[in-house]
Amino acid sequence: MTGANADEAARKAVDDYAAPGRSALIRIRTEGVTWEYGVEPDRPHRAASLLKLGIAIAVEDEIRAGTIDANASVLLRDLAARPSDHSVLDLLDPESVMHLRTLVSLMAGASDNTSTRWLLSLIGRDRVAVAIASVGCHDTVIDLDISDDVPIAGITTCRDALDLLAAASDPNRCPITSHALRHSIRNSRIPLGATATDVRIAHKTGSLTGLAHDVAILECGPGRADIAFLTDGQHDTLVASFAMGVCTREVLTAWHLDTTFSVSADGG
Repeated sequence: MTGANADEAARKAVDDYAAPGRSALIRIRTEGVTWEYGVEPDRPHRAASLLKLGIAIAVEDEIRAGTIDANASVLLRDLAARPSDHSVLDLLDPESVMHLRTLVSLMAGASDNTSTRWLLSLIGRDRVAVAIASVGCHDTVIDLDISDDVPIAGITTCRDALDLLAAASDPNRCPITSHALRHSIRNSRIPLGATATDVRIAHKTGSLTGLAHDVAILECGPGRADIAFLTDGQHDTLVASFAMGVCTREVLTAWHLDTTFSVSADGG
């Protein structure tokens, strides 16, 4: 497609995704082309697990400052898992020794709530808020009064979510988290539209009742795509998730991007 045709096709893909409760922001960068388009990209949504990126950034900042040790260890039984966490750590022997860097990886790559609670107990919500602000995410706010069912809650926007992901996937600032994000569990949202056989998806999924988010950086052969989909009030989150994949595929096709690598974080 020509530049004008690509712009039209990509905008149509995003507009087709749009529906009540859905926001999106997509940035394309190729040689000679910088393109951005969105639907209510600054609309606040419940952040769900996207806030775990802020926790990861804060923890890695403390590691780099030398105030906590990435190799610090704790017995699994001392993590005080809650039944509502549905933690992947439940698979392991309670006497297993866990290292801090492993818990960061599980939080970022598998959205593990037990790991998140323990890490948050080390640094506190105030330090997370400082880390989020350091990225320039001034529309992302942490709730101070939350239920015991979730380790952290708040609001964010598509624009802030992309900035959080960019910081968390920076190997210089966040080496542990960036590795986890590049080797995390695939889902059927943005990765559904990144169909190259050599695609590697790193992500953090996040879903709540009526909510499905996905935020990703796709490093492609001729360029890069930064994509954020945030939703709320969805009657069927599977339908919303499928729409994310369809939109991703159509935008990549419009700009002739053959996906080779992706970093993705979804909130939930």
